[in-house]
Amino acid sequence: MKIAIIIPAYNEADLIHKTLDSLLAQTFKAEKIIVVDDGSTDETPQIIASYAEKHPEVELVEKNSEAAHLPGSKVVQAFNYGLNQLNTDYDLLCKFDADLIFPENYLETIKDAFSQNPKLGMYGGFCYVERNGNWELENLTNKDHIRGALKCYRKACFEAIGGLKT
Repeated sequence: MKIAIIIPAYNEADLIHKTLDSLLAQTFKAEKIIVVDDGSTDETPQIIASYAEKHPEVELVEKNSEAAHLPGSKVVQAFNYGLNQLNTDYDLLCKFDADLIFPENYLETIKDAFSQNPKLGMYGGFCYVERNGNWELENLTNKDHIRGALKCYRKACFEAIGGLKT
């Protein structure tokens, strides 16, 4: 099963290296990791470029958009821009935030879930945040909801729903 990952990023210089390090250290590797820099004003694109130089599966895509805060739609626009640049065949398509740290078996867990259930269309996980040295479950949504920060789609499902819309 081939996994492609698209990560919209805007001013994530402080954390993007942790995200990429954790994805590159996975027990099951992604075929492609596209990071869409959406007009960052910090060192985000340079950091991504340095990873792309060393890791052929990592690709920097630069998108210049307005700095205006558009909840949800700016991220979806960046994701779709990256999707248009994707020239790697995939079975599973992930949209991840640029400030996440993944356990080393995260992609393997995703692959196994889709392999074990051919009807599974979407999959995700839970986000934990560090507070005072402890990792606590982020409670922005109920446990029956797939967080937008880390969604994975089976290709057929993604196409059937018409992709992501702003």
